[in-house]
Amino acid sequence: KYIMKCEFQEEEYMGSTRDNIYIDINKRTFFLADNIDNESAGKLMWDILYLIREDKEQDKKILCYNREPIKLYINSYGGSIDDMWGLIDIILASKTPIYTYCLGYAQSAAFNIFLAGHKRFCLEHSVFMYHQMSYWRDGKHQDFVENRVEMDNINKQNEEYVIKRTKIPEDVIRNVRVTKKDFYIHSSKAIEYGVVDKILM
Repeated sequence: KYIMKCEFQEEEYMGSTRDNIYIDINKRTFFLADNIDNESAGKLMWDILYLIREDKEQDKKILCYNREPIKLYINSYGGSIDDMWGLIDIILASKTPIYTYCLGYAQSAAFNIFLAGHKRFCLEHSVFMYHQMSYWRDGKHQDFVENRVEMDNINKQNEEYVIKRTKIPEDVIRNVRVTKKDFYIHSSKAIEYGVVDKILM
């Protein structure tokens, strides 16, 4: 049986529980402090889609309806790239403004989710981290050959997304891939790199 799992993390963050997602629909506030996987991303997507749908209905009823922003707070080491894209695409396509806030750290897949925010904020000691994705795979040689094209496509898609959503130079992104190193961005550099719009003091 062939198994391939694409993630950003080289090691799964231990200690993650499903209790680390907090949602207040009435206040349009979400807090992600968990590993990003099908369950955690699914919970966020479901409730965010609910608010977007509610706003769409109000648009039909109320002239010049003002969509109140949804706030997504992030404190996560990252997780699955496949589950990450689902949440990112919902945020990017949303007519309801979705603001992202980094509390502590937004690394790996969580960094990419943070970048999807229509407006992006962090605190003084927030830390971001970008790196190339990692693979867990099993199978025969031909299995790897056949999936190499898809792996390259996923990695290219990820690099292009980060370049488009930030001011991080392309040569820095290429260097991360070649050297296989983690690229950390502290709040002092976050505005310069186009990662955040404002640092909240």
